[in-house]
Amino acid sequence: MKRLAAVLLATLVVLSGCATLSEEECLTADWYSIGFEDGSNGYPSSRIGAHREACAKHGVTPDLRQYQDGHEEGLINFCTPRNGFNRARNGYQYSGICPPSLEADFLDGYQAGREIYAVTSEISSLRSEQRSNENEMTTSERRLNEMEAVLFSDALTPEERQATYNEITRLRERQGELKSRNEQLIRDIADAEARLRMLEDRFSYY
Repeated sequence: MKRLAAVLLATLVVLSGCATLSEEECLTADWYSIGFEDGSNGYPSSRIGAHREACAKHGVTPDLRQYQDGHEEGLINFCTPRNGFNRARNGYQYSGICPPSLEADFLDGYQAGREIYAVTSEISSLRSEQRSNENEMTTSERRLNEMEAVLFSDALTPEERQATYNEITRLRERQGELKSRNEQLIRDIADAEARLRMLEDRFSYY
């Protein structure tokens, strides 16, 4: 519930920051069509409040009944299993706008899409970590080579040589950790990609 409230609040903040309709759109508004378009795009019927605010400055008041009728028709287009699937796999957060007669089928597709979205996000996160890991490996390897090149320099004091040796030891240990983690990341990515293929095959009928 808290998460849903946060999503709705964020939506209201966005809506309040810009007009949903222009002056011309307000003056020539077909409120049934506007409601239909909003419903088809998955906006809640409360969006009419934003339209009311946008049009008030132009002396236009929305036709609530026409808007609601159009919105209900638009939801028929939106609240389908295929649309729920496609929206969810792209990260859409459902806010409970579908009527009971359509919601169950919509949620079937939505939940399937969320499964794919979750694995896709996991893969993206793992690949990002892998890139970061490999960049650190490259930087660490370069630094290690530099330190090894100066380890036996006559210009170093015994204390500096010991500090250099300690740093080389630390870098080698870190290289080992990075290599081990990279190997694990490769396995994790392969596993996640295999799960993604299975889900895509499983839900291919959407």
